[in-house]
Amino acid sequence: MTYSYDPFGASRPRGRQSGNVVITPAEFQKMQQIVQELGARLEQELAKNKELQAGLDRQTKELHHTRQEVEIKDEALRRQSEHQKQLETEIVFVRAALAEAQERLAADPEGATWQERYARLQAEMDNLRKRWEQRSIDETAENRRRVLADMLPLADHLDLALQHQPQSDNVQVRNFVGNIDATRRAFLETLRRYGVERIEPTHQLFDPTRHEAIGQTPSADVPADHVALVTQAGYAEGDRILRPARVIVSSGPATA
Repeated sequence: MTYSYDPFGASRPRGRQSGNVVITPAEFQKMQQIVQELGARLEQELAKNKELQAGLDRQTKELHHTRQEVEIKDEALRRQSEHQKQLETEIVFVRAALAEAQERLAADPEGATWQERYARLQAEMDNLRKRWEQRSIDETAENRRRVLADMLPLADHLDLALQHQPQSDNVQVRNFVGNIDATRRAFLETLRRYGVERIEPTHQLFDPTRHEAIGQTPSADVPADHVALVTQAGYAEGDRILRPARVIVSSGPATA
């Protein structure tokens, strides 16, 4: 009588039905070895793919950082070019002022003394110095406003984080949300120390000099031409608007 091999350790008599396959222990061990080799190759390929993916992620991050550096350098070169053009303009102005001063000195009457000529030339140089000082003050103020404007998106991110906070009684979640709110309040206080005030014109009359309308909606509670909703807070430094508040304006009660 013949027996078929059972890989689980049981030997049973082989029936006479056609189609039964007899597997010897050697063949079964060989099949196991092939399966193990295939599994090992699969793990190797997965490890290679993981390494390739990690390398691709690193290259993507490096490319992103490189792109940011290039953008920063381009902005610096652009500002340097603008500053150079302004200097060239000032040089032309100074040359013209000196030429005009020389012409005036040449056209002076014979009775003008050198003291009078010196006084006029000194007055012209004082005026030129005052213009340079005022220009330096204006450039410093503009650079300060640019820095403050670049800091405003951080406040926007904190506002969005608090608007989408999860409703949970978990202590860790509530502490995390509390830390975000504390960071936001500290950041706004820092802006206030630098003279930057927040613009939140909810239910106020729409002012195109301080607000930017992005839409209109009917409202039974808010009068027409008043701010119904603030989608992004604005900021002002004194009388100068760093960024207008983005708002949705009410069109009044809805009509049938």
